[in-house]
Amino acid sequence: MSRKYWFLILLTPFLVAVDQGSKTVVENSFSYAARMDVIPGLLNLVYVQNKGMAFGMLNELPKVWRLPLFLGISVLAIVIIGHLFRQTPARAALMPAALALILSGAIGNLLDRFRWGYVVDFIQVHFRQHYWPTFNVADSAITVGIALLVLDTLFTKEPPAAAPAETPAAPEPGANPETHPPNPP
Repeated sequence: MSRKYWFLILLTPFLVAVDQGSKTVVENSFSYAARMDVIPGLLNLVYVQNKGMAFGMLNELPKVWRLPLFLGISVLAIVIIGHLFRQTPARAALMPAALALILSGAIGNLLDRFRWGYVVDFIQVHFRQHYWPTFNVADSAITVGIALLVLDTLFTKEPPAAAPAETPAAPEPGANPETHPPNPP
């Protein structure tokens, strides 16, 4: 088995377990919107139920449409990640790690939708009165995975493509084949 599959086998289940474990602790330990300062002025834990997508987009979508839409998006993402993973060279390291991170985040948030009907978000980063939207471990994995994907795309050099084989040149029109023999192959 090539080394790229170890990222998938080890990293993805580990991150899904950490994500689901942290969300279960928050779900069972916090009341809705409860807040705990971890690093005052910088980091809080806040229990939020995100019924929409990233940053609460489509939060107002009727419940009957939410699960099928988000399920479809998640399945499509997982299929694309699987395809990209298979296309990744066996010796690659950054791309498989990035794809495993994105996959673990997609699975983690999808499991939330099946378990609770919403995604549990609880990490709130802020500086003074400037707040970043609340997120979770799965969101962090997706973000880091996308950043690694961008780095891989920008800095991984592909080997140069093989030059096409040269074809013998055709004799010039009107040239005498006896005085101008064709170029050897």
